[in-house]
Amino acid sequence: MNNNYIIRRANSARDAEKLQILFTKVFHPDDVGTLAAIMFNHLPGMENKYWFIVEDKTTGIIISAFALIPWVWELEGLRLKVAEMGIVGTLEEYRGQGLVGVLNEEFDKTLAEENFDIAVIQGIPGFYDQFGYSYSVPLENHINLPLHVISQGEKKEAYTFRLAGVGDIPFLMKEDESYRAYYSLSSFRDEAHWKYMLTEGLKTEYGSAYWIMEDKEKLGKYYCRIPEEGFGTGLIISEISENIGVEALKSLFSFCKEKAIAQDKPYIRLNLHNHSTAGRMAISMGAKEGTPYAWQIKIPDIIRFLRTITPILEKRIQTSSFKDFSGKFRVDFFKTGVDMIWRNGALKNIKPGEGECQMTFSINPDHFPALSLGHRRWQELRYIKPNIFPNSGSSALFIETLFPSKPSWIYEQY
Repeated sequence: MNNNYIIRRANSARDAEKLQILFTKVFHPDDVGTLAAIMFNHLPGMENKYWFIVEDKTTGIIISAFALIPWVWELEGLRLKVAEMGIVGTLEEYRGQGLVGVLNEEFDKTLAEENFDIAVIQGIPGFYDQFGYSYSVPLENHINLPLHVISQGEKKEAYTFRLAGVGDIPFLMKEDESYRAYYSLSSFRDEAHWKYMLTEGLKTEYGSAYWIMEDKEKLGKYYCRIPEEGFGTGLIISEISENIGVEALKSLFSFCKEKAIAQDKPYIRLNLHNHSTAGRMAISMGAKEGTPYAWQIKIPDIIRFLRTITPILEKRIQTSSFKDFSGKFRVDFFKTGVDMIWRNGALKNIKPGEGECQMTFSINPDHFPALSLGHRRWQELRYIKPNIFPNSGSSALFIETLFPSKPSWIYEQY
């Protein structure tokens, strides 16, 4: 590490200005600098200490930085404390010196000190493997719905459409409840996050328009989110009420078709789960099922994580053929292991593995997030790593009971 560099956290409003300059240069022509400044000053839960900085002593210029963006995700009703490594950037002339790696060490210390359950990244492919991240939850789907399959104006006249405002937050939070109930792993957005997205978040090119649709009799009310920017050339819809009815969805697609035509967009892209209500409808109309990218995820402390989700694990065991199970079950990570001590279907202790164990399941640590968060069954992961295996049929059934494959989807919070 160059002795002319200082590793530090943000400590003043002046740093917001310096970070804006850095990210504007790094990500030009995209205006990530404005996004960083808005998040620095307004994103709920954001603190100065969550900006990790490398500064040149001689010039006082910030040459590399990223943010720890705090999230709350929900796993089957249980809240998880999540840290996203976001807005990672280094000035071109300073790259190749391992600066992000140095900052990552500080990031990992914070994960441990503040007991974050998981760390996540939406970053570029391949780079973050070196820091222990692996692809573990679906992200950025492309269900491309051709415009010609949508009847122009069909049922649209039965609904009114308007932009959402802060007065709609109670309704939007209620819609979030329906969304979270539909998925095993989802994002939790409180009133402060909704207010941010509907106000300060709109001041960046990464903001979204939230549209409320209501029928003329005021009996049906739904919403959708249309981002300003995103991947692909289609009109992106990244949220739609999960409880929307078929006729209302036809009207919404018709509304979005008009917007796509007005913006010279060749199709509508649903950035939604393939099995979402809107996703299934679009696929039935002729759209191809998307192949999503994925969140890159790291579990900083597996024992702490398993303790956090113990109520979920116990519920799964107690509603299975193992409901009266007593004994030790080991997850073997080859160099280390974790023992789960069960008594009559209750998880009494989780500790480092030691001694012999009759029931074991072996898996590489970097594949454990995909398994434990329900993204992939162990049999699917075994196609990638043949050394992923249970030591018996009982162990196989036990691990499938603990970590079943379930649909998950994460809505953005900024």
